[in-house]
Amino acid sequence: MPTIRRHVLRRYAAIGLLAYAASWGPLASAQSQPPVVVIDSTGFDFYSAYTVGANEWRGPTFTTGAVPTRITEITFGLSSGDPTTTAQLRLFQLDDSSELPTGAALATATLPIVTPNDGANLNANTYTAAQLGSIPSTTLLAGKKYALILSSPSGGYVGLSDNDGPSNAYTYAGGFSTSAAGYVETLDSGTTWTQNNQVTPAIKLTVVPVDDPIVVPPAAPTPVPTLGAVGLVSLVSVVGWVGLRRSRKSAV
Repeated sequence: MPTIRRHVLRRYAAIGLLAYAASWGPLASAQSQPPVVVIDSTGFDFYSAYTVGANEWRGPTFTTGAVPTRITEITFGLSSGDPTTTAQLRLFQLDDSSELPTGAALATATLPIVTPNDGANLNANTYTAAQLGSIPSTTLLAGKKYALILSSPSGGYVGLSDNDGPSNAYTYAGGFSTSAAGYVETLDSGTTWTQNNQVTPAIKLTVVPVDDPIVVPPAAPTPVPTLGAVGLVSLVSVVGWVGLRRSRKSAV
């Protein structure tokens, strides 16, 4: 094989291997993003409880940080005297000016309540992504205001634990901050909303950053539309490997 052709094959091999390594770098970075506890108000010594029901909806509010995120776990202080009673959780985006919900819920989940009715304790109920319905698949946009609102559609008593004062006693991390004084409520199933700055509902909110889509340059002038990022990376690596083998055989 002519020397020029061997150089061309080696060049293709090097390009393929470099593209493979460079493309898998962002994938590894995206998969290694750890969850972050961004709101926590569960460290108090005494709790009381506000009732939530079919018409009385209440819950914490917050402003997101500088990057999009998704919820992976939530701990609420919830209590009920009836083990069959469930809580309904709704995720709302708040209006930037009024800091109140103005439209339909973005996502919902039905939550079982597994702790006894004891107003003097936190009554922590922790829900993972598998228990949170459509909420974990909903992206929280950067720098926006949201609310996590609880009700009880089953009609039974549900107590939402709070710290019994002082107001807005959350601990924030990950760039998250307050909105609507930390708490909103409605007494008429969402027709009229008000802020309540007297207590802090007990919550621990865990999120994970959402990475931007990975863009991998095509390995050939005409890209293959049916290949995703991982498939395209694999194709580039195979082309590079084949080119490298051919150049080695030719040199022998």
